[in-house]
Amino acid sequence: FGYRDFPPGTMPGVDEPKPSWVVLNFDDVAAVAWDHDSFSSRDSLQEESSAPSLMLVNHDRPEHTRLRKIAAKAFQPSSIKSLAPAVDALAANCMDDFFVTDQPVDVMADYCAMLPSRVMAYLFGMPAEMDRDVNNWATGFMLSADISPQERQAYNVQAMTFFEQHVKKQIDLIEKGEEPPGPLINAFIRTEVDGDRLSYEEIVRFCMTATVAGAETTSFYLGNLIAVFADFPEIWQTFVDDPKQFDAIYKETLRFHGPPQRLFRVATRDITIGSADIKRGDWVACFFGAANYDPDTFPDPYTFQLNRKNANRQMSFGYGIHRCLGAPLAQLEAESTARILRYRYAQIERAGDAVWQDVSLLNHGLASNPVIFRGRT
Repeated sequence: FGYRDFPPGTMPGVDEPKPSWVVLNFDDVAAVAWDHDSFSSRDSLQEESSAPSLMLVNHDRPEHTRLRKIAAKAFQPSSIKSLAPAVDALAANCMDDFFVTDQPVDVMADYCAMLPSRVMAYLFGMPAEMDRDVNNWATGFMLSADISPQERQAYNVQAMTFFEQHVKKQIDLIEKGEEPPGPLINAFIRTEVDGDRLSYEEIVRFCMTATVAGAETTSFYLGNLIAVFADFPEIWQTFVDDPKQFDAIYKETLRFHGPPQRLFRVATRDITIGSADIKRGDWVACFFGAANYDPDTFPDPYTFQLNRKNANRQMSFGYGIHRCLGAPLAQLEAESTARILRYRYAQIERAGDAVWQDVSLLNHGLASNPVIFRGRT
């Protein structure tokens, strides 16, 4: 008891994190994440900070149930699957913009940072040239950018101001019978479940949540996937020989190099986890990344193994009622990236040391990932 760290959206150097218990093994992480009655997801530090509170991530039942029903309809699998042609086009264009065949490329500086941002801009009907803004908002809010509190706050204000104005414009256009661009923001506006719709304020905050979480996490995942292809040539060759193996590669990459590392919970009652006597009001840090390396659940965890029988148990997208709704979208971007890489390039080689970001423990991802994409002869 005594680990201190910052939840997303808070301000290092301004906000003061509270000491928390650390939960690491698979069974204990699962117990805390599943028991939403004993462990609240409300984040008082974020609520008291100047940053906007996230939707779903920081809600408890019954409000979480209401919000998730509506959001789940907006993120239904058929809707995500219908985005495949647009995501393919964005991925191909992004590679055209940033990749040079047979020359070193740091994919974290461009492709992995920009594809998720361009996808989010498309989903929200934003001008394409705002892709850098989306990236800045995400890295600032999710704490992976080493910037001052003033810069972080400025990005939060920019993002919220934009979405407050943008959502109003979209609502006005829809009420006039027009069909504005932005399939996800339009779904947030139009979706109704049991006669219930999201309020204007909720739509704005859902846009903010999806933007910062979707752009940030997927950026790191894409970098980690490309690192697997570069660092484990046999995995790349397996995929080249049999593209149906991608699902197994995707799942094991989530376990081996899953971006989301930890989230906080707050005990609502006195409870014992393992040998720890946790008191009501204590903070608990669930390290999903550590659970993914628990040898009792995943034997030989430091070995990248395809076709683990329990691959679906990895926790990189959370566990229980807070499992990430945007996971299928992240998978769609990863599938598109891998498929186009396989079509265009014969091999992916390491061109320099992979440097893992050390600004935040929130995400496991690369700050620098230099590789060479070898063209087909």
